[in-house]
Amino acid sequence: MKPSASTPHRTSRPRPTPMPPRPIGEQKYDPESGQVYSEIEVRFNRRQYSDWIGEPKTPALVKKPRPNEHGARSLADMAKVKVATQFQNLTPDHFAAVPWSIAERVWNQLVAIRGESFHAWRTLAASYPGEGEFGQPKYRYLLDIKRPLLPLTDYVMAVTSQEMRWLTCLRVSPKQMTTVDLISIHTVTNLAVLDLSDGQVTIDNNVSTFDERVMRSWAELAASGKAFQHLRVILCGWQENLSDWIFRYADSFPSLCHIVLTDCPKMHQRNRGDWEGVSQAAGWEARHAKRSAKSLRPIIGNQDFYYGSVSGCYYGSMELFGSLAHTRRPNIVGRLPVLEVWLGSPRQWSHIIDDFPSTRTIFFDNVRTQAWAEREGLSQLSGRDHTKRLRNQEMVSQGTPSPPAKRGPKRRPAMRSKVSSVVDMLNEFQGR
Repeated sequence: MKPSASTPHRTSRPRPTPMPPRPIGEQKYDPESGQVYSEIEVRFNRRQYSDWIGEPKTPALVKKPRPNEHGARSLADMAKVKVATQFQNLTPDHFAAVPWSIAERVWNQLVAIRGESFHAWRTLAASYPGEGEFGQPKYRYLLDIKRPLLPLTDYVMAVTSQEMRWLTCLRVSPKQMTTVDLISIHTVTNLAVLDLSDGQVTIDNNVSTFDERVMRSWAELAASGKAFQHLRVILCGWQENLSDWIFRYADSFPSLCHIVLTDCPKMHQRNRGDWEGVSQAAGWEARHAKRSAKSLRPIIGNQDFYYGSVSGCYYGSMELFGSLAHTRRPNIVGRLPVLEVWLGSPRQWSHIIDDFPSTRTIFFDNVRTQAWAEREGLSQLSGRDHTKRLRNQEMVSQGTPSPPAKRGPKRRPAMRSKVSSVVDMLNEFQGR
């Protein structure tokens, strides 16, 4: 029988594929015991699955540096090309004495040859986190991990910056995560935007693990100062468990500026009467449908970055973040380098671009600003005076021996007019 063209030869080297290679089974016979058994060999491409940090974003598209059109290269160009091609061996310590103008040329060279990697971006972000350096929006980086093959802790540790050299915007699908893994997101201490978007049907777990218990755990960690101190925007898409209980815990996050919801069956524009009072009492104002979609369209459909990205929410929250009145708000007002991570297959908010503004999306703004705090302080003082006056009035009405109030005009006793009684009127009639 002639083997098919798709069947690989046993002596050939297996090609790297995006999916883990299938186990290869082989029937064997043991002459001593007479047993027939199957031996399975699992081949693992070590570089394909362990070097996801250092390998280029698009390995198949990496180009060789082009020769100089004007003759021999200068020493500066030769050094730039050499550093770019050997960047996997460099650390932030190597750039300690290198000015940003030179490091910028190295990054541009990496982009030109399609050799940029997460390791290169992370190294430059840690070396040049300034707002006028790698903190510019054009240098933000997308890390798309469609099929996570490593434990979640490995990815979390890699995208976390304990020294706050960069901020992470994370997109995950709670349907594809366990409750323990979902709660462990709190270890990303530099988290700025969190997108919890399902909408994808999975075989193993088709129920979202995001509920009030998870939010309560996050809020407790945030209130203790151990996590979520820099979280500015929460996006929730297609979350069937979400309702107005989210506003009970929103104040625990000191940097939270916006909460954005879409396609959540218990919260939408049509049932504003069910949740609007709760949100306003907690200090969150909801935009209407047209304004909500209009606010998100330039972010989701950004032509300068990647379609469906949410890291633009961080840049949109800069003004509101600077005016928040939360006592634990971090003192980080300037822009930092931004890393956007797509872990698994969270659903994109493409309907914001494709569909006409409908009732499915709500954009909440935090109104607890410094101006709000000043107005609230004045209203509390006037409220205490009003309460004191009511208390005095209650004491007088209960018959207490307190003297009458000194304030207010004194009333003169009204003079009663002399009116004849019925008996006087009858006597007067009979006398006639």
